[in-house]
Amino acid sequence: MITRRKAFRGVPVSSGIALGYARIIHADSLRVDEITITVSRVKAEVAALERAIANTVKELEALRNSAGRKIGSSVVKIFDAQLLIANDRDFIEHVRDQILLRKRNAGFVYNSLVRKTTLQLKNSPDQYMRQMVQDIEAVSHRVLSYLGGNQTQSTVPLPRDTIVVGQSFSPGEVMRYRQRKVSGFLVGKGGTTSHTALIARSLMVPVAAIGDSWTDIPDGSRVIVDGTKGTAIINPTDTDWADYQKLRKRQGPAAITRIKKLRKIPPRTTDGIEVRIAVNLEFPGPADEILSVQKIPVGLYRTEFLYLESDSFPDEEEQCEYYRRIAEKFVGSNVVLRTFDLGSDKMLSGLPIPPENNPALGCRGVRCMLEMPDIFKTQIRAILRASIHGNIQILLPMISDLSELKKARRLISLAMFELRKQALPFDEDIQVGVMIEVPSAALTADSLARSADFFSIGTNDLTQYTMSADRANTRVSRLYSPYQPAVLQLVNMAVRAARKHGVPVDVCGEVAGDPLALPLLVGMGVTGLSMNPSRILDVCRLVQKIDSQLVRHLVGPVLASNSVAAVKRKLQSFRNALEN
Repeated sequence: MITRRKAFRGVPVSSGIALGYARIIHADSLRVDEITITVSRVKAEVAALERAIANTVKELEALRNSAGRKIGSSVVKIFDAQLLIANDRDFIEHVRDQILLRKRNAGFVYNSLVRKTTLQLKNSPDQYMRQMVQDIEAVSHRVLSYLGGNQTQSTVPLPRDTIVVGQSFSPGEVMRYRQRKVSGFLVGKGGTTSHTALIARSLMVPVAAIGDSWTDIPDGSRVIVDGTKGTAIINPTDTDWADYQKLRKRQGPAAITRIKKLRKIPPRTTDGIEVRIAVNLEFPGPADEILSVQKIPVGLYRTEFLYLESDSFPDEEEQCEYYRRIAEKFVGSNVVLRTFDLGSDKMLSGLPIPPENNPALGCRGVRCMLEMPDIFKTQIRAILRASIHGNIQILLPMISDLSELKKARRLISLAMFELRKQALPFDEDIQVGVMIEVPSAALTADSLARSADFFSIGTNDLTQYTMSADRANTRVSRLYSPYQPAVLQLVNMAVRAARKHGVPVDVCGEVAGDPLALPLLVGMGVTGLSMNPSRILDVCRLVQKIDSQLVRHLVGPVLASNSVAAVKRKLQSFRNALEN
């Protein structure tokens, strides 16, 4: 057990800061006894099974309706999937038959058949099939609880500032714990594309995954969770606590509400230079109304979550309706839709992308879509049809050279040609941009700028690929920093190429919302910044304190630095002078 201050670097699941006290939740394995029954008892056991399933369905429908009201239709499909599992009549009939054949109680038979199914899925090489296990186990837990005569979850509010700690939690559990006023989650396993992550981000609840280390956390211990960085501190010092309280105030839901106070969007520097401030989104959420009213554009909309939450590629009509709703919501500002950024680590079975040993360096992003031109063209047609309001832009991820951009452009032109023939309207002047997130794109930015309408620099992946350091690997975490001189050199190279050709250039990685980096990015000539909604208020206020002519002189000395520490020292020195 941890008795002193201990910091963990894990995986970010849902952004935000949570401070509180640990409530350890061990997986409730629901011990199910094997009981031999008589023939006369079979009918009663089957009836008990049907009641348990009916109660489970009722509970899931309530969760589904609650998700629809509080979050939106995009995550309702998670509970739709669980309802399909609960209502699987073929499986239920199989359980009924086995109760009669084996003369065993309903709970034991149901549990044994579920375990047999999930064991096969857990061993599947397909990630989607393995992810189904969590949904099946969540459903079976409810059914078995009702068979045992127990309610699946308490509804009693937990103490204020409770942080729930455990191996993993289903989407329904996250919703129920949030209803009980939980501040955040610290889990053993989880990722940014899981159903749990989608629910947590929609509810704006911080989550970080720290592996098996969660088992060493004492119940009731003081805990800090940074879901944005994927870190946690157990038994933090009073200084840690005070610092993170300030950070939570700046980055929490209240910060999004305070966006209403902003009067100048986009903000301007002291010498009148406009800096476009935008937001990164994955799906509709509770902050959208505030963002749209304030005319804050969407600088990066990750469309792959539409695929991941549907467990398949939606057809053209469904995608078109989805994108149209987003465009209408933000009709007063632009929406940048990034095409599916997928790879073999996030693929369903049955698609023509084989498993890869190193998917980060394999077929992902636009490479993947170019290998599946029909799927890519379907998405492009849907985006084009939704562009009739004139505020949608297309962003191509993981472009590594000019040939990929030209191939994608040809498919976009083909989609436009087809829509014209069908007399279907779209924005003829829609802009197509390129993500600069691999070193080759930054190094050849001059040629890319001749064929792209805008650049969006993804510093997260650019850092990872430049330093050959997986951002989720704690063993190389010292190398993963956007303040690495090599990374900043590439960013500056891309910005200079964009400015040379009159191409707008945004930064959309985590560093875009970091006040420490803001003067440097403005000095380089970055025209826009796209970030987590919670960062907007601070960044807008800081922009108004910056003189764009002055910060140009900051670029040379910072780029001449030979270490991350030296870069940060110079930037911090400038920020201190700015605030004094």
